[in-house]
Amino acid sequence: MTAAGTVRSAEPDLRGKAAVRRWDAEEFARQTVRSIETTDAYFGVLERRVIRLEEIVVARWPRSWFLRRKVAREIRASVATWDPEYIPRGNFCARRLAAATQEADAIIGRQDRARAEGWPEPGAQQDQDPGAGFLP
Repeated sequence: MTAAGTVRSAEPDLRGKAAVRRWDAEEFARQTVRSIETTDAYFGVLERRVIRLEEIVVARWPRSWFLRRKVAREIRASVATWDPEYIPRGNFCARRLAAATQEADAIIGRQDRARAEGWPEPGAQQDQDPGAGFLP
């Protein structure tokens, strides 16, 4: 980056000179926010999985057995849907990672649709009169 706020690309253009493009602060902000939202979605998936495993650990015998079977069925179903040519059958780790990525992408897609439609995001603070709804 130069002092004038331009970024020089390492790849030359057709004339053999280094291509110069301006640094776009808005694009940088959009990419940063998108990265944060993606990370939040991935950690949300991970957090739900850990909470379900904790529930299995602390549950008493009959409930823990049913919970364990339910989670096992869901995990097997999530990895069984992938085409064997895309991810080989013996590669459970890659299949599970792809399923978790797809789940996080679905969360991000729902957030994008809600934002495009103008809905308030879950957990967003809304300006309300603190005394609204109460009788005097």
